[in-house]
Amino acid sequence: MEKSVEDLLVLAAEEPEFREAFYEKLLESEVFVLGGDDAQEGDDVNESDTISLLEWESEEGILAVPFFTQYEMLEKAVGSDHLYLPLRADVLFATVADMNLVMNPGFDASKMFTSEEVQMMLTTELVDDASDEEGGAEFSEDISLTPITTNRSVKMLKALKKLFEAEGNVTLAYVAEMAEKDENDTMQLAIGVEVEGEEGDLFSRISDIILDLAENETVDLFKLDRKEKEGMSAYFIHEMNPFYIKK
Repeated sequence: MEKSVEDLLVLAAEEPEFREAFYEKLLESEVFVLGGDDAQEGDDVNESDTISLLEWESEEGILAVPFFTQYEMLEKAVGSDHLYLPLRADVLFATVADMNLVMNPGFDASKMFTSEEVQMMLTTELVDDASDEEGGAEFSEDISLTPITTNRSVKMLKALKKLFEAEGNVTLAYVAEMAEKDENDTMQLAIGVEVEGEEGDLFSRISDIILDLAENETVDLFKLDRKEKEGMSAYFIHEMNPFYIKK
């Protein structure tokens, strides 16, 4: 029988080897959040939408966005009169990546996610179907691409997210570990960026951030084109999860 998000949370608290399964299960699950004044009850939310969410304050005075893994929990916690929004957890986490979140406040299966933990989850998320038995993904005969599985270059990724938010023309951005087989499988980072409209000097500014904050990493930068049916653009967009989504 498949374990629920709540079951995996309990297991992960007792046995660290279940943490990865808990994160993966949560990020692919539908959750329910309390909407603000401009929300419509039961609205569907897309990755590009701007949404208004209510915040909750813990006993320690920590502000966080509450979400519930079951509608029945939300109803029991606040009643049936509050506006709510159903959406995938990965979309929620990407939308409010700079904020704290709390899962199922007031229930046994509850967990606080700091903004740093949210960032880590988004930048180290594993791909369900693109991985082979050894945890890698064959992009071509000469190159393998995998989601990053360690907390690599977090300062650089946070700086890139701030740049993308300020510029407003980046719709999606991805990061992966890339290994060229003729280079002894040395892992370097690959960053793919999808842009709408004029890009101006965007890629020059991205390169400046990479040079300043890559922490001795080798980083390859790619401009993604959604029209491409194969190649790097198609792989990033269809096989991986972004670390940045335009709000």
